[in-house]
Amino acid sequence: MAFTFNRIILVGRAGATPELRALPDGQSVLTLSLATDRPARQGAQSATDWHRVTCYERLAEIAAQRVTRGQAVFIEGRLAYRSWEDRQGQKRTTAEIVARELIVLDRSPHADADREIEQTSESEASDELSDLPF
Repeated sequence: MAFTFNRIILVGRAGATPELRALPDGQSVLTLSLATDRPARQGAQSATDWHRVTCYERLAEIAAQRVTRGQAVFIEGRLAYRSWEDRQGQKRTTAEIVARELIVLDRSPHADADREIEQTSESEASDELSDLPF
């Protein structure tokens, strides 16, 4: 058999806040829409492509905590196709990226507040230490 390879790497922005849910077997799954820009030829407008990204288990739980709408995200995974039958009995197929790695490239909107809390805690701790008799 010939060598085959299925790997997708995308860098884009989260289109909406990701949706975390549990499958019937208890496994965590997160779906995320990711927007990437496709450069256009000279003089034409660029276009936006939308990708459906799915994360499972621990990666899904971490992504739910860290990814918010508009954040730049690096995704590495594989292309997968899923088929199902809709309510009208029509067969539907969709392509999705099943993520193996997800890295948030933008700072969280709460990063400054978190850093401020950490700095406050550190300064309070150093004040308490300076009061010690030794």
